Amino acid sequence: MYQGECLCGAVKYAVNEVIDTLECCHCLKCRKAHASAFAMGTTITRANFSLHSGAEHLTEFESSAGKLRVFCNQCGAHIYAYRPREPLNLRLRPALLNTDLSKFKIKHIFTANRLCL
Repeated sequence: MYQGECLCGAVKYAVNEVIDTLECCHCLKCRKAHASAFAMGTTITRANFSLHSGAEHLTEFESSAGKLRVFCNQCGAHIYAYRPREPLNLRLRPALLNTDLSKFKIKHIFTANRLCL
């Protein structure tokens, strides 16, 4: 349904699930992890995510207790995050999808930390 890849193209994947809403997270951890005013994410079912290439380039970092962020170790692009205690879900970083993101609904979360409109 959707295809995605990291900045350098080493990691390629597909998502076989309808994505309806993207969340823009304004929390401090997400801002730091993405070096941006917010991070985009959407929760998908792990079973609907398939890695096509680049498994050897995936690196995990535990950014807070029980939350692991997965990056391409070549270009640094953040692919997804997950919590081992929630094994059925992944928190996908949709900015890497090869699709027009303007068609999705947008929801802002942790807006008390919001830096911009």
